[in-house]
Amino acid sequence: MNVALPAPFRIALPAYLALLLVLAVMGVANQGSLRRQLDLMDRKAELSASVARARLVAGTVTAPQAVAAWARAAGFVPVPEGGIAVAAAAGSVDVPPVQEPSLEVRTVWR
Repeated sequence: MNVALPAPFRIALPAYLALLLVLAVMGVANQGSLRRQLDLMDRKAELSASVARARLVAGTVTAPQAVAAWARAAGFVPVPEGGIAVAAAAGSVDVPPVQEPSLEVRTVWR
């Protein structure tokens, strides 16, 4: 006794199998993304540790004590021992006229 099923029931099994296949493909892609994310998180931890080590090394070169030692070795004199400061260019500098448009930069050292 073969009874014809209504149209919605005839497409239910193929639709279920197609959706199951789509779900399986999405699961595989999700697991790949999860592995990549875990690898990236491990790499981030390694890079953070590397940056921390590099900062320690850089601190020995750029710390105030290192800069002071370099300055003494290069012949610099501490400010209290420097004596009287002399203005190198006490007056203003004469600048020739420039055609418009122009850019003027004036630096004053104090």
